[in-house]
Amino acid sequence: MNGLSFAHPWVLVLLPLIPLTSGAWFFGVRRGVRAARQVSRVPLAPPPYLAATLFSIAAVSAVLAAAQPRWGTVESRIPRTGADLVIVIDVSRSMDARDLQPGRLQAAKLAAVATLDRLGGDRAGLVVFAGSARTRFPLTTDLAAARQVIESLVTGTIFVEGGTSAGLGLEEAVTLLSGQSTGGRLILLLTDGDDLGGDPAAAATRVRESGAELLIAGVGTPEGGTIPVIDPVTRAETPLTDGAGVPIVTRLDEPFLRTLAAAADGRYLGSDLSLVPAAIDGRLRALERTQFDERPTTLPVERYRYFAAAALVLLLLGSVAERYRRLPWRRGAAVIVAAAIFSGCATAEYSANEAGRSALRDGDPATAIEKFNEARQARPDDPRIALNLAAAYHAAGRFDEAITSARRALLSNSPETRAHAQSSIGRHQFAAGRLTDALDAFRRSLLEHPTDAARHDYEVVLRLLLPPEASPTPTPTPTPGAGEEPGEPSPAASPSPGAQPGTTPSPGAGGQGQPTPGQGTPSPGQPGTATPGTDTPVPGGSPGPGQPSPTLQELERALDEIDDEITRRLEEAGATPTTAEALEILNLLAERSRIAALRDAFGAGVSPGDR
Repeated sequence: MNGLSFAHPWVLVLLPLIPLTSGAWFFGVRRGVRAARQVSRVPLAPPPYLAATLFSIAAVSAVLAAAQPRWGTVESRIPRTGADLVIVIDVSRSMDARDLQPGRLQAAKLAAVATLDRLGGDRAGLVVFAGSARTRFPLTTDLAAARQVIESLVTGTIFVEGGTSAGLGLEEAVTLLSGQSTGGRLILLLTDGDDLGGDPAAAATRVRESGAELLIAGVGTPEGGTIPVIDPVTRAETPLTDGAGVPIVTRLDEPFLRTLAAAADGRYLGSDLSLVPAAIDGRLRALERTQFDERPTTLPVERYRYFAAAALVLLLLGSVAERYRRLPWRRGAAVIVAAAIFSGCATAEYSANEAGRSALRDGDPATAIEKFNEARQARPDDPRIALNLAAAYHAAGRFDEAITSARRALLSNSPETRAHAQSSIGRHQFAAGRLTDALDAFRRSLLEHPTDAARHDYEVVLRLLLPPEASPTPTPTPTPGAGEEPGEPSPAASPSPGAQPGTTPSPGAGGQGQPTPGQGTPSPGQPGTATPGTDTPVPGGSPGPGQPSPTLQELERALDEIDDEITRRLEEAGATPTTAEALEILNLLAERSRIAALRDAFGAGVSPGDR
């Protein structure tokens, strides 16, 4: 028994009680026999010493079986399954602000590490961004190394260029997730919302089209804080100032983060970072799991079956010995031989079941079905063998036989086993194309023992049976344009070529009746260069031939007009803007960033992310 161990060694404390109880019984019986002989001369039947001995040994075997002895090893491969999570962290200079203690970046790192601590078999990757974006480590299950990388993050231009562009960070995350797996994918964005460039609308659209889910957590406070600058010699701290010497205050931009989340069909989690780990853990559990790889491992071989079978045989022999105290030796030998045959059957059942599992892992369902049937003949009431056989039938495409086999496990006394059997039946019914029966099986599984996997399966089948109805898009009333006759449709109200009936054209598509900010904006001074919803020209781009460059006052006025338009759009959209409204707001924000960059080129102001 080289390498002997026990799964539950504490059970062995019961072993000393068995000889103590047997000894007390033995001396009590001897004393009773002596007392009986003193008062009666009738011959007494001999005490059942043999039966008591067999019962005592059976008790020892039962205790050993409960402790689950194991010796020897077997090579196996354990599949790794889970979902994919990419954490995107803002490392721009504005993350040095200390309106959160001990600092915005430190608070974001603590939330990211706490999130990793709650991951099970999931993979995690890290992207950092400022003026550019970079992958710090790809998707990995080595969470200890991932925590060390996150804890080493600092702001500045060590990893990325100066500036701030959340859109570039999201695009890098989508690139990291693309082609990795077919399971659930989640992106967590940790930023203060101080976005100074890039195209967040395009990034949000790409996240939505990739199938990944976006969750955003705000880092900072609406009141904001200054950005400390540390003198390298004296280590004294002074606030970062603009060109006029005024300290720069950076604030959490929650409207931008809500809009970005809505544009990507995601969710804004708020600015309480303590809630982030639980929120991410809950979403990952609800996502579809996928197998990453198989990890070779060495497992100990369970030997409790031998002791359990020995305890059962000894109980039978003890019962026979107690009833027939003068059993002939030949008959007793026959009982022992029958017990040995029974024990051999148990061993053959175990070997057949293990051979079936191995064949199923190797992609040979025919051999697996044969082996599992052999095991079922020896143990017809074992629910585990019935479910293994159902899995083999499923792999062979014999779904009705798989359902029949899985139903045998419904006779188990364990709610967990019955729930597992119902889930198995649901998967077989789903594969056979019987969605109504699959939905009923998953419902029964939830009633027996609710799990996240069963809830997910039930929701998938329910959505297939009852897809959500698309809400009709109201048709806008055409407004006659300048120089048009009343009653004729305006060209702005006509759908673009190839547009589907009942759909809302995306921002920037033909048929909107107004140009999209940031896309093909004409030069200043040209007629018709108006921001959507306003009649004021928007300066931008490069001046055309013979046209003057925009003045600082024109740029400031354009920024004020765009700010007013953004405020109006946010008030109209409310707390939960639609995807179309969110994209329009993001386009306005992108245009504002472009004009602000022109304004800063005149030396009018300095943004924290430009340092």
